[in-house]
Amino acid sequence: MDSPKRSEPLQLQVNRETQRESTAPPHHVLPTSAFPARLKPSSGWSSYLSYLPSWDPSPGTSRPTNNADTKSVAGFRNPWPSWYRPTKFQVWDHLGWGEDEDLCVALAASHLPDSAVTDKLPEKNKRPRFSDVKDWPDSDGAKAARLLRIQNPDFSFDSSTSPHAKVTWLGHAGVLVQLPPLDTSKGSRPIRCLFDPIFSMRCSPSQRAGPIRAYPPPCRVQDLPPIDAVMISHNHFDHLDYDTIMAIWESSKETVRFFVPLGNRSWFVDCGISEERVTEMDWWDSATLSLRREVSSPAQSLEVWCTPAQHSSGRGGNDANCTLWSSWYLRRRDANGSTYRIFFAGDTGYQFHGSPDWPPSPPSANNKQRPNTQPSDDTEYPPCPAFAEIGDRLGPPNLLLLPVAVGSTYSYLRSFVPLPDWISPFPRHSAGITAGIHMPPWDAVRVFKHMTELPNKDATSEGVGGSSDQGKFSNPHPPVAIAMHWGTFVTEGVEVLKTLGQLEWACQQQGVHFARSLPVLGKENAPVFVALNHGQSLEP
Repeated sequence: MDSPKRSEPLQLQVNRETQRESTAPPHHVLPTSAFPARLKPSSGWSSYLSYLPSWDPSPGTSRPTNNADTKSVAGFRNPWPSWYRPTKFQVWDHLGWGEDEDLCVALAASHLPDSAVTDKLPEKNKRPRFSDVKDWPDSDGAKAARLLRIQNPDFSFDSSTSPHAKVTWLGHAGVLVQLPPLDTSKGSRPIRCLFDPIFSMRCSPSQRAGPIRAYPPPCRVQDLPPIDAVMISHNHFDHLDYDTIMAIWESSKETVRFFVPLGNRSWFVDCGISEERVTEMDWWDSATLSLRREVSSPAQSLEVWCTPAQHSSGRGGNDANCTLWSSWYLRRRDANGSTYRIFFAGDTGYQFHGSPDWPPSPPSANNKQRPNTQPSDDTEYPPCPAFAEIGDRLGPPNLLLLPVAVGSTYSYLRSFVPLPDWISPFPRHSAGITAGIHMPPWDAVRVFKHMTELPNKDATSEGVGGSSDQGKFSNPHPPVAIAMHWGTFVTEGVEVLKTLGQLEWACQQQGVHFARSLPVLGKENAPVFVALNHGQSLEP
């Protein structure tokens, strides 16, 4: 059973990356002193322009901009050749109108016979907003409601069984991770870390307009247990929500700390959150959370790293890339010396794909021939090297929280006018055109494999920050990936079916087991990629 609320936050020690002391890291464009004035908690609608690709008639580049004429100041950039901004001709080539004929939609729908059918719709507070959901049970909206449901979250954590972690998907990129307590005495409560939470109905400067959730939140902020740490990946409205952050601050004020990438701290302070509770970090900075300042054993602490991601930031018209974006990496060691590693990718791309036919599709009903599973443009545009570097420096994660929906640019803007594809004036785009900033399912599976199939290192290797970690790169626990950043801010049920089908197909073709829950019978020791329901938990 859970113990009473902790009366004070965990103790904090921050370790800064030494490289910053001698030279500016490659992802820095301007020193912090050159950034524009501090941004206020509420920003304007023009931030949506930051989702648009560069319509440069020349080949895409990774060069940041500092254009005084447009009052655009970039403080950070993606420093890799993998950061590619498509030309207007490439964008046009990737657009599509009319009904979506992706064969992965049928693949997802093929599982409907396994889903119980009733004559009743889900109750209103657990029903998606799709316009055709009432055409039960065979419309696209009804199919999506049957395959992706809302469950009542179970936040219990039995410390006596000491699971490595308990994970609950709260919708979109919001994930609650509970870890074994730092104090092994009976009745101690777990460490609770919340990633990119959003409980508002709209990801927008206003709750009166803007993209709205198809699925309501599975619970309220007030229903969450006390939170110890909130990690924010970047400041886009669907990952940093004012109402959500303030509700978490009010409900967990005694214990909560916020961890944010560089440039974001002032937003929290301007919102009224205590300065000492907001920790701002650069890529490769680390922090140690413990019950007391002097840590005698690694088992008495949780280590947190701010790690790279390939994305962007911005909430107002003049703040594009003024604040940093990141992923997050957690390491928890138990009293027996076993290490459990968690990677939260945040919002990130992996590789731009120039072909509008990427990724490979399943065979049609009339053509059973197995398609070529090797995308033709993988060598033309390089993949982002950040994920391999994270795994190499910190070890292969046991649990990966990975985004799987394209969720940007046109799909995002189309949500302002929610019309069915067959009459919508706004085009769709293929997955490859935005894969450099939002990785789709195929690339998410590739990242899962790349980060967990790393060769074992010498057990006495030094970890980041100089601490020896016996067996640091051993990975005795079978890796599990959980899909996030999907099935929440969507306009049609077919988008849910498409994402589920694309993820299953990507897993099939790349030798990873796809599942909707754990354990997977007969695959207990194999890598698994799981697509949870809203509010569903699992203990990997």
